[in-house]
Amino acid sequence: MSVDFARCWIAQALSCALPPRQALGLAEWLSDQQWQHSAVDREAVRWNLSRVCGQELSGDSPRVREVFRNFGRYLYEFFTMHRAQPALTVEGREHLQAAQALGRGVIILTGHLGNWELGAVVLARMGLGISAVALTHADPRVNRLFDRQRRRCGVEVIPLGGQAAKQSLQCLKAGRLLGVLGDREFLDGGLEVSMAGARTLLPRGPALLSVRSGAPVVPTFLLREAPGAFRLRCEAPIHPARAQDTERSVEQLTTAYAGVLGRYVQRYPEQWLMFQPILRN
Repeated sequence: MSVDFARCWIAQALSCALPPRQALGLAEWLSDQQWQHSAVDREAVRWNLSRVCGQELSGDSPRVREVFRNFGRYLYEFFTMHRAQPALTVEGREHLQAAQALGRGVIILTGHLGNWELGAVVLARMGLGISAVALTHADPRVNRLFDRQRRRCGVEVIPLGGQAAKQSLQCLKAGRLLGVLGDREFLDGGLEVSMAGARTLLPRGPALLSVRSGAPVVPTFLLREAPGAFRLRCEAPIHPARAQDTERSVEQLTTAYAGVLGRYVQRYPEQWLMFQPILRN
C-alpha cells in the first residue's frame, strides 16, 4: 500500500479535528474504498490470509475486508496516539522484567499486527526507554510526519538502513528497549523460515543484533480487543546461543521467533496488516 504525503497530512488533520467517532467512521469508510478499488492490495491480503487460515478465501471475504478496516483504525490511532488513553490489559510483564534484569537491553520483537506503533507508546508510558527501527519512505516529508509523531509520544526513531545496526547496538548497550518489526524482510539477505504454516523470508537483523549484543528477544504484541481497548502481551524471552557460530545462532533464533509470530498471526489473522504477498505454499 503506497504512502502519499498529501493523503497522510489530510488523514492526520481530520483524525485530530473531527470527533473520535466521526473520525474513526471516516477511516473505516475510506478503508472500505481501498478494499473495493485496489485489486493489488486486496489480492495480497487474500493470498496471505488463505495461507494463514488453511483455506482459499475470496477477495470479497469479510476477513479480507476486516484487514483493511483494521488498517484504517490503526492509522487513526497512530495520528491521535499523543492524546489516546486506551483501556489496557497487560500480560507477561514479568517476562519483560526478567529480560531487563540481565542488563543487556531488550529487543522487542513484534509484527504488523494489532497496533505496533501504539504498543511502543504504551511501553514508553510505562517508563521504559524505547527506540524503534522504522522504515524510511521515499518522500522525506512522510518520514518527518511519522517520526515527529513517534518522538512526540516518547519513542526515539532509528531509520532502517545506513547506521541502523550501529545505533541499535548503542541503544541496547544503554539498557534500552529496541522495537523491531520481524515479519517482513525490507532489505536483501532475508532468511527463509516457516511461519503460520507457510514459508517466508524474515529479516536476519533482529537475531543478529541479539547474537552480537547478548540482548534477549521478547516477542510483544498490542492486540485489538474492542474499540479503544487493547491487550499488551509479552512472551517469554528468547535468548541467543552465543557459544555457537553466528550463522547457526541467527538461524535458530529467527526460527524460534517465527514460531511465535506465526502463532499470533494465526490467532488474529484480521489484525495482520500485511499488504504484500509474503507467504509461500
